[in-house]
Amino acid sequence: MVNRLLGQTHPETCTMRGPPSPTHPFPSPFPYDIVVMIVAHLTRHPYTLKACSLACRSLYTAAAPHLHQTLNLIGDTPRVNHSRLEPLSKLHELGLIHRVREVRVKQWPSGNFWFVPQAFGHLDLQYFSALANVHTLNVENMQIDQFIQNIGHYFGHLSPTLRSIALYNPWCTPRQLSHFLTYFPNLDNIEILISHIYRPSKTTPETELVPFPAQTPRGRLALYGFIWAETWTHFITLCGGLQFRHLDLRRVPSCTPLLLEACAETLETLRFDVRQSSAGK
Repeated sequence: MVNRLLGQTHPETCTMRGPPSPTHPFPSPFPYDIVVMIVAHLTRHPYTLKACSLACRSLYTAAAPHLHQTLNLIGDTPRVNHSRLEPLSKLHELGLIHRVREVRVKQWPSGNFWFVPQAFGHLDLQYFSALANVHTLNVENMQIDQFIQNIGHYFGHLSPTLRSIALYNPWCTPRQLSHFLTYFPNLDNIEILISHIYRPSKTTPETELVPFPAQTPRGRLALYGFIWAETWTHFITLCGGLQFRHLDLRRVPSCTPLLLEACAETLETLRFDVRQSSAGK
């Protein structure tokens, strides 16, 4: 049982159990490559994957990467404490932190959020920093302004591998947002949704934001209700331009001309709606 939980063995076969039947006349080794192919079709059915992982070691080995590739950190009450980060310690105990490919942080839009520097105890930060293979980060109501001066301390381990980021109602200034995005040099896909404008009461002076040497994103940019053209002016300055191949611009009239001009040579697909959103009024 311990080996099954830890996934320490990687058997090449999965032996069929039970009495002979017309379809399985006798117990025989089942090719592990076939097991992997079957499990790959169940990636959108977590309950079935969990059931398969309890059947035998090879099924567990094949299912584990899919079961643990997404880490959900959810706060059900708007107060700061370490309990929201408990899944990290459980993954560490099972030796599964290296399996995580996507991190999703959910915070209720109450104005008192839990995903802030104060929530990271010593062990929490140690386990969070062990997420060395994450390629996707999704955060709701992230208070970027509180992380901005110590980005490397909390997110440095994500910098080499992060390819996609989605931010919903980030709490920051326009320049802080571009500064945060350029910290991840291999970022290709960016999605930002704004339904409420959060303006921090106390902000880091913009002159203290030392530019990062950033590469130009080449994937997809999706903006919804975004009104800060300054973010992309600053972003273009830091990256030396934009090379997005796909643009999805909905209700972003202040940014649309700038982004279309910046990506004119690389743009392959475009979807946009320039109607003024309520967030921009």
